[in-house]
Amino acid sequence: MKKALLFILAASMLLSLAGCATSAPETSAPSVSEDASSMAESVTEESSNDVSETVSQEEERPMISIKGDPNYANVALNKSYTHTTLHPGNDNASYPDEGGISMTDGVIAAADGKYSDPAFMGFNKNHNDYTAKGYSAVTVDLGGLHYLDKFVAHVASKKHLSVGINAPEIVFIYVSHDGETWHRVGYTSHEDSETVASIPSTLELEYAVSARYVQYRFLGDSNWIFVCEVEAFGIAAEEEIPFPGEEEIVSFLFVGNSSTYYFNIPVKFMHLAASAGVTVEVDNSCVGSAYLSYFADAANERHGIPLREHLASKKYDYVVLQDNSGASYEDSKPAIDILLPLIKENGAEMLLYKRYSSNDDPAQRLDSAYRHEVNYSKLAETFGVDRVAPGADAFLICTEKYPEINLYHTDNSHHGAGEGAYLLACVMAIEFLDLDLDKCTYTAGLDEATVAKLKECAKIACETGYDYPQK
Repeated sequence: MKKALLFILAASMLLSLAGCATSAPETSAPSVSEDASSMAESVTEESSNDVSETVSQEEERPMISIKGDPNYANVALNKSYTHTTLHPGNDNASYPDEGGISMTDGVIAAADGKYSDPAFMGFNKNHNDYTAKGYSAVTVDLGGLHYLDKFVAHVASKKHLSVGINAPEIVFIYVSHDGETWHRVGYTSHEDSETVASIPSTLELEYAVSARYVQYRFLGDSNWIFVCEVEAFGIAAEEEIPFPGEEEIVSFLFVGNSSTYYFNIPVKFMHLAASAGVTVEVDNSCVGSAYLSYFADAANERHGIPLREHLASKKYDYVVLQDNSGASYEDSKPAIDILLPLIKENGAEMLLYKRYSSNDDPAQRLDSAYRHEVNYSKLAETFGVDRVAPGADAFLICTEKYPEINLYHTDNSHHGAGEGAYLLACVMAIEFLDLDLDKCTYTAGLDEATVAKLKECAKIACETGYDYPQK
């Protein structure tokens, strides 16, 4: 399988060098919690999200440049749209879509505004909509076919972080001709701010795509994602042009809980790969505190059913499994006995992510990590899994080698947003993709010296592992 993966990655490098929270009162929003930060993939209102994305187009695609056209404008202005469910529900939302028009009315929150500004609409990551798919979405109907080359989502900034609101980690942009078949054109970038209420998260294309529908998918690492406006810039079009041919993409579905989704490890993994010229697509079926046995239960509405919908709607190259910190081999094996046939039926290969210790007492973390070592080693042997990302090893190695680096979040249980999440993404990049971290330029905003130390620890963990004294 490694040979096959290397072939896929070689082709990809040639083709892709381009680049349990509750509703908050009006006076405050919840801070980060495990259940509220769920990163699994969410059920949306619009039926358009329930279908597969477009396949490669073989026909020649014209390169159309529209900047400078006198009719070039924000063609999403005052257009109709739908969105995923707000928290706790569309009819009783804490931070509602004011009048059903605020996302395309041209009104952007004032720079000195608060999160209570009516221009904002709030998505909470604890809502079942988000935990079923792992993102919130706004889908705009432009009313007719357009050529488009710029997409902007105006989102609340980290100015509001003290009340649990942060800019989304990433906004994926999808377009469609018919509202059923979707093509991902890319994802946005932004400079976060502590001084202004909202920031523009922007994607600009060199050449235009044609579409009637635009979908903005928001993935975040705090409890709340606030959006005040979405824009799509272009001109009216009379005929469709084929979507760009899809690059060779290595697709992953992550299944687990907050030890996977907290602070968007899969997205950081995707960024690392992209910075080395490898195009990776990540989806998530993760729910806070979940055991794999919950996903194995075909009748479980929050775990088992959404996972099966994922596997039925899309083909994956790899499915990554991670169990609860309290799970033993005897707990995990029966669940994987059920999940593995589903994964194989999809055509994917199963991978394992050996989680780090979540014990909030540092003195107990070695024993806790060793339990995971025993569990995942036995699972790998039982099911013939070649690739196990040694997150537990990397955490222990880094803690001993560089004690000045804090890998844990403020709860002393989850990995931190910076160093902890980045280290785990590095481990996955090596183990799952055979990437040379020296060629990965993505830093997640960390300083150069810290990145070098984390990459070093990830390499040691994947090459030799941690020397557990209990062995």
